[in-house]
Amino acid sequence: MPEFRPFSRDTLRPLAGLKVRDGQATFVASNLMTMAQSVFEPGSEIYGVWEQSTPVGLLAVVDMSHPEADLDEGDDPDGIYIWRLMVDQAHQSRGHGRAALEFAKSLACERGRSNLIVSVVDEPGGAMPLYTKFGFRPTGRIVDGEVELVMRLA
Repeated sequence: MPEFRPFSRDTLRPLAGLKVRDGQATFVASNLMTMAQSVFEPGSEIYGVWEQSTPVGLLAVVDMSHPEADLDEGDDPDGIYIWRLMVDQAHQSRGHGRAALEFAKSLACERGRSNLIVSVVDEPGGAMPLYTKFGFRPTGRIVDGEVELVMRLA
């Protein structure tokens, strides 16, 4: 079972070195880009996904109820948005993505949020099957070219 550690100075380099498979590079931004953008995203939190001392992935969420959250029309202020989720190419298909979704769901529940939200590139090789199998359903919105999905929690 992986462990989720908050992003810190000590975890920057190991997490920055993670990469998805070549065919997946257009589905998710690099971890370095996520780290840089987080400075400008109120309510964002980054967690490293670790298997003992080995970094295996990265999860970034945004608490949409943050007072300074940058909400677009139609965004749900009662949700936790899974902003980025990546699992390193050498550690995929081992349950780390599902564990990250469980962790994000637990964050949302602990904070009393009603929804867990994600957007996904709907192309072959993408993460759509992971999200729908986990219980996410399309909202009907397209956000920045990605299909928005939601899991109702309350």
